[in-house]
Amino acid sequence: MYKRELEGETTWRGYTLRRARPEELAALPELEHLAAQQFRQSVHSFITDAETQTLEQLREYQRHGGAWVAVSAEGGLAAFALCKEVDGTAYLAEIDVHPAHARQGLGRALFEVLKRQAREQGYRAMTLITFRDIAWNAPNYERWGFRVMRNDELGPGLRALREHETRAGFPPESRVCMVLSLDELPAS
Repeated sequence: MYKRELEGETTWRGYTLRRARPEELAALPELEHLAAQQFRQSVHSFITDAETQTLEQLREYQRHGGAWVAVSAEGGLAAFALCKEVDGTAYLAEIDVHPAHARQGLGRALFEVLKRQAREQGYRAMTLITFRDIAWNAPNYERWGFRVMRNDELGPGLRALREHETRAGFPPESRVCMVLSLDELPAS
């Protein structure tokens, strides 16, 4: 399913998955906004109008190698994922897929690349924060091997991110921190 070509570049079902280039960052907020439209019919419809990542934030992810994109065969940006270190883990900040490319496994493909990168960089776990009550959020991440963290497992970085989300209007009772152990050997 995956094929290694160049350093940090993978092909998957006609898409190229690779680190984002500086000139691509300006297009990511619009892709993020389009991907958020799937929340319109959910109990969290406010997400459709939430602020997107700023160009400064995206540049910071890109500088640290944590901004990845999926490029279609035609050359358009189809998806992106953001990852950074939080509390000594590889924190999956975001995965967004353009609606025209959704529901094909592209988000999962980007996740698998980030998971492999995290293992190669020596991280023992991957973490994220997501909605507990949206099918394509916590239940989906559980299928990918994540588990819900107890409050006493949260480090200061995850706690700070949760506090920031609450101040931004995310209902804390609907949010959950999750962790995936990377200690297991990857499937061959």
